[in-house]
This record gives sequence, C-alpha cells and structure tokens, in this order.
Amino acid sequence: MEKKKSSIERLGLFDRYNLAFLFSSIAPLCVLAYVLLVYIEPLTSETGVSHIFRYLTILLFFLIFLAILGFFVARAATKETVSKLKNYNDQMTYLFDIAQSLSQQSHLDVLLEDIVKCAIELTGASAGLVLLRVDDSETLHFEVSIGTGSIAVKDVQDGQGVAGWVARNRQLVMINDVQDDNRYNGSFNILPNFETSAILAVPIGTATANFGILELLQRKGQPGFTLEDAGLVKSLAGQASIFIQNVRFRNEQQNYFTHMTEILLMAMEGTRQFWKGHLKNTAKYAYLMGKELNLPDSEMKILHYAALLHDIGFVRIDLKHGSLRKNIEMHPEIGYEVIKPIAVWKDVAPLIRYHHERYNGEGYPHGLAGEEIPLGSRILAVAECFDTLTNENSYRPEKLENDQALREIQMQAGTYFDPKIVSVFEKIFNDPHFNPKIH
Repeated sequence: MEKKKSSIERLGLFDRYNLAFLFSSIAPLCVLAYVLLVYIEPLTSETGVSHIFRYLTILLFFLIFLAILGFFVARAATKETVSKLKNYNDQMTYLFDIAQSLSQQSHLDVLLEDIVKCAIELTGASAGLVLLRVDDSETLHFEVSIGTGSIAVKDVQDGQGVAGWVARNRQLVMINDVQDDNRYNGSFNILPNFETSAILAVPIGTATANFGILELLQRKGQPGFTLEDAGLVKSLAGQASIFIQNVRFRNEQQNYFTHMTEILLMAMEGTRQFWKGHLKNTAKYAYLMGKELNLPDSEMKILHYAALLHDIGFVRIDLKHGSLRKNIEMHPEIGYEVIKPIAVWKDVAPLIRYHHERYNGEGYPHGLAGEEIPLGSRILAVAECFDTLTNENSYRPEKLENDQALREIQMQAGTYFDPKIVSVFEKIFNDPHFNPKIH
C-alpha cells in the first residue's frame, strides 16, 4: 500500500520554496516586532529612552519591508527558474524520445528526413537541410531539404558558404543576420525561392571525421536562433552522427552479404547437383506466396534466403556414391547443419531442414506433419515442386506445362502439401501478371 503523503510533500517545488522563505525570513522578523511592541516599548517609556525604541521600530519595519520585497523578487526569479527547468526537462525528454525513434530507422533517406523534421520542431526554424560528404572528398551533397523550396545546386565544396565553412572548421555556426556575416555568400544563391535571415549550422560527425552538416534556416521576418536552440541542435547532431553511421554500416553489411550470397549461388549452380535457375525460381514463387499471405518484412527476408539456400546440403553430398535415395534424403539435414552456425542465417536454417516434410507426415528427415512443419517450409515445398516440374533443366526426363504442374500440385494437397498454401499458389498462378517462365 502506498504511504500517504503529508501536506508539505504534496506541494510542488516552487510552493515549498515560498513556504520555506516565509518561515525562515519574514516570520522571525514579525515575531521580533511583536516582542518589541509588547515587551520592550513599555520598558523604554519608563526609562526615558523611548526615542531609541522609535529608531529600532523604524529599522525593524524597514527590514520587514525589505524581506517582503525580497520575497516577491525571489518568488518571481524562482518561478522563472522552475519554468526554465521544466522546459529544459521537457526538451531533454523529447530529445530522448527522438533518439529512441531514430535508432529504429534502417533507411538512410528516411532517417535524414526525420532528423531535419525533429530539428525544425525543436527550434521553430522555417526550414532545414542535411548535406553529407561524398566519400572522402571535399564535396558535400544535399541529401534532404524541408521547407526550402527548390535547390539550385546539388553539391557544395568545403569552405563554400556557411555549410562549407562548418564542414572545414568542424564548428557550430549561429548567424542571426546573414547580411553582416562574411561567411554567408549571397551571390552563391543555393535557394532561389527562400529569403534567408538567420542560419544555425552544426557539423555531423565524430571527433576525428566530419561527414555531414545539419543546417537550419529562418525566413526573413522570423525571429533568430538562441543559444538554447544551438545547444539542442548540437545534441541532436551528436545523436544523428551515431545513427547515420549505424545505418551506413548496416547497409554496407547488407551489400556485402548480398554479394556473398550471389557468389555462393553461382558456385552452387555450377555443380552437377543443381539445375539452372532452380534456386532463383524457387525464391520468386516463395516470395509471391509470402506476399499473398501478408507475411511481415522480417519473415519475407528469412523466406527469401531459405529459398535461395534450400538445397545447399547437396554441396556436401556425392550423388555418385552410395544409395541415391538415401543421399537425397540427407540434404535437408546437412543443409541445416551448414547454415545453422551462421548467425545471420540462424532463422533460415529450420526452413531448410523441413522443406521436404510432407503435410501427411510421410516426408523427411523427421516425419513432421501439418502445422508442425514451419510455415516457410510448407511454402518452399510448393515453390520448389512447381519449378522442378516445369524447369527444362531439372532432373525430370521431361518438363510439364504450367497448367499440368499446377494440377499435379493440387492433386497432392493434403498429402504432400498444405492445402492452404496450395490455394494461395492457385491464386497467384491465376493472376494475369504471373510469369513463371524466368529460367
């Protein structure tokens, strides 16, 4: 049970301060005045020194007046301070919320746009833009602009204009009258439809490398920027530099990952165990079914790589030796063991392992049935089968026409395949835009 608060505890910080001031300053003076009037004044009258008492009384009331005046002055100052602290706390909370939101963003263009929007909202600026350095050159490229209208040029060099000066010197710049600052070059008309009166520009980067500029603008007739604005935007730019680097790093990783996957697929299709186009065809059909099922992006990505790598187990099997059937039935488990140790593919591995399970439980390698089989594996089973039946390069003696292949799959709904997945495949097959002939 929550402890009941006292009356004083329920007061706010500002009211507590006022109460403390009253009790510590004004109240003692009032008590002293009472003592003088009631006890001291009669004694001074008897001893003939009443004029001294009058002086003391005047002095005391003057002190009381000063204390009351000080109370109201301190009260006003405290109220303003508390208001500023509250405003600062709200801004810090907003910055923290912004940081959490920006950290979730995985697309660089959307991230930069969100950074500019947040900066405009924090400062009340008329417009904002972000420039990023092109590789390791001295060129800055306009990536995002909001509220500026058209931009006459797309690139700025180090030292050119305010943004170029900030990039070269790695220092914050706040100019509230651009006409009186020689760093602003009016003849270098980047924004033909925007009449700038004030600029706040901060570098985006690390202590050793500057890779961008966040620049905020005020239109002519609008108030300039404040030191508080500068501090907030500087904090935002510090956070932005981290998020931009993270997104770039993830993009580089994804690019490397994609290229390595392509190299792996080329190597796999170069062996005798795979026929041309099978892996990418399977991935295409799986993608179309996943899209029809409205799978989230994360699951679509897993399904895509599982389709591309579903037969990777064959690279460790020599089909020329031993039982052909036994060797074939080993490839899902071997593929699972190959992929499982790779962290980025850990969720792909189970789909590879179970893509030859049958809906009636008579598949391999573990005899799973129905909903026990992962959804992605059930999708792969249909996608792979359709390409195997229709691909002219497959191991089958002769390929089937598309309509014949669809009928074969429909006949196995409920035995080999999940009937719901078969229905989904029928729907995309009957779509007039469906084109299976990609191999």
